[in-house]
Amino acid sequence: MSMSKLIASFTAGGGTKTIAIMGATGSQGGAVVKAFHSLDNSNFNIRAITRDPESKKAKAIDSMVDEVVKADGDDVDSLVAAFEGCHGVFVVSNFWADMDVRHEMKTMRTIKDALKIAKVKHVVLSTLPDTRKFVKEEAEDKASWTVLDKELGMYTPHFDGKGEVELEYAAELPTTRMHTTFYMENFISFGMGPSRQADTDPYTITFPMGDAKLAMVAVEDIGKCACAIFQDQSMIGKLVGVHSEALTCKDIAEVFTKVFGQPVQYNAVPTEVYASFGFPGADDLANMFRFMAESEPTFIKSLTPPESILSKMGGTVALEEFLTANKSAFDLQPMVEQKAPK
Repeated sequence: MSMSKLIASFTAGGGTKTIAIMGATGSQGGAVVKAFHSLDNSNFNIRAITRDPESKKAKAIDSMVDEVVKADGDDVDSLVAAFEGCHGVFVVSNFWADMDVRHEMKTMRTIKDALKIAKVKHVVLSTLPDTRKFVKEEAEDKASWTVLDKELGMYTPHFDGKGEVELEYAAELPTTRMHTTFYMENFISFGMGPSRQADTDPYTITFPMGDAKLAMVAVEDIGKCACAIFQDQSMIGKLVGVHSEALTCKDIAEVFTKVFGQPVQYNAVPTEVYASFGFPGADDLANMFRFMAESEPTFIKSLTPPESILSKMGGTVALEEFLTANKSAFDLQPMVEQKAPK
């Protein structure tokens, strides 16, 4: 069956639609739950999928969904049962849970098999581009890229694994591939916000981005985008990107300075220096930032949602708005003046 006929066969029908949200207690899935909950006159029933319906996080979203269902991304039978009767399913995978790209890809394929068995009519897959394609076709200095997984030829495993399997989803299921990018929340939860060595130093943010713009997304906007896509069946078979704002790292530092009233500077470092920082995934993230910098214009353009989706989202969150709303999550203290020796 051709993809056009496959899409047509899956999109027939109407009425109230059940949408299952994987990772409903996590960042992206939780944002999708909140986006649907905020809809007026919703024609959707929301089914939250989690491995532990009795957890505090599951209990916290209970009032925002119609049902909470137990399923495991590595257990096809539990997934088929969870997807039963669903019109749509939001799918997200988490490389950072164990930093094992093979496990992530296997999980994505297990979910894919369950979606096919359950005959789900619209899949919104949160995913990322495969940087191997960029290096092969567009990178100017291909030989200088560090391969992090020699067997799979991957430069950026947390991108490349998703990027490989997303093509299988697109070929086998009525899927909207939704490309995301660097979370604004990383400034809080991933330790990428302003830091300093001593209280006599200004704060700095450190990235290997040079003068390129960093495309950022507030997780809230990922939720709003996925919700908007489920309301537009014409998005099936398409790639939709989402980002909230794109700024140079120098401009990001200036936004921090404005919001917090403390001097924040941009510390630009080479890719190889960032990769040597030693925290888990530093080399993976270094290649991610290099990809974003070297592919900047086309990458940012690919992350711009169609006007029809952007309109349903009600716009996106600016970095200044995000930092102002989350000011209490940061602890930026005034810089102490260094006294001259007597």
